[in-house]
Amino acid sequence: GYLGTPIAPHFFLSAAHIGQAGGSHFIYHGIDYTVVRGDYDPASDLALWETAQSFPTFAPLNTTTDEIGRRAVAVGRGTTRGNAYSLNDAMLGWLWGGNEGTMRWGENIIAEAFTYRANFDLLRAYFDQNGLPNECTYSSGDSGGGLFLDVNGICQLGGINSFVDSGFSENASGAPQFVAALFDLRGLYVQNDSGAWELVTGDNPVPTGFYPTRIATKLAWISSVIARPAIAREGNFATLTYTKLLNAAALSYAVEQSSDLLNWQTASTVDEIISSNSGTAVVKAKIALNGASSIFLRLRTTQP
Repeated sequence: GYLGTPIAPHFFLSAAHIGQAGGSHFIYHGIDYTVVRGDYDPASDLALWETAQSFPTFAPLNTTTDEIGRRAVAVGRGTTRGNAYSLNDAMLGWLWGGNEGTMRWGENIIAEAFTYRANFDLLRAYFDQNGLPNECTYSSGDSGGGLFLDVNGICQLGGINSFVDSGFSENASGAPQFVAALFDLRGLYVQNDSGAWELVTGDNPVPTGFYPTRIATKLAWISSVIARPAIAREGNFATLTYTKLLNAAALSYAVEQSSDLLNWQTASTVDEIISSNSGTAVVKAKIALNGASSIFLRLRTTQP
């Protein structure tokens, strides 16, 4: 009923608020996949799902915070377009129709990026009649789908569909409410942050907006989940093998070691690339044991 986007050989990204919407099995490119586990970001609306089988292809991530002004394509399983909605003889948009689960796409321009709460950034685009032939917004069912950006000719995943402006009324009491894709809210009532209903006014159209969770500022969490670090020993060396995101200049990886799990220091490593593909690489870091009776290793991912 909802969508996810593969971003690494064994992981796909979706929205946390829809939960495990697809069950434990799904078909992708004709292959049956089994979901092993899910990791929910405690700060945002992102969830990463691990699969037992490997994806043959996956989306590169947008790693730079220059999304504003870029043309974007959103993909989802939202509702059909319903009847036109008019107020005071002015057509303002369309009601949400039925949800038949069909995958659809549309486009828009990223207008803003902002911090919704700590460690949780959103992008915003407006349904504002700006001339795009396939301009879109979200509706119920679009959650979890991907928002893709054209970055120097490369299609990159820039966001995951999370929220949309919804819940409008023609009455100050807020009853009844309706949901719609509207390019002008003037004359309608919407709820403010305190829950009171306010009349939308102004000299210029006030369009609704939609909000993807921003990928570029969540690289540290994403990389920590897909790393899948595994420890082994090769002679006089301990090894830590992990999956690394490529082309993310703002992201850093550090192998740290300890002898007591209390005091940690950056380990001196010899790194070997085991395999690589479009967007990720499997790295084996070798750490000399130097006669140590015990050694603990961990992988730290950081993003300024």
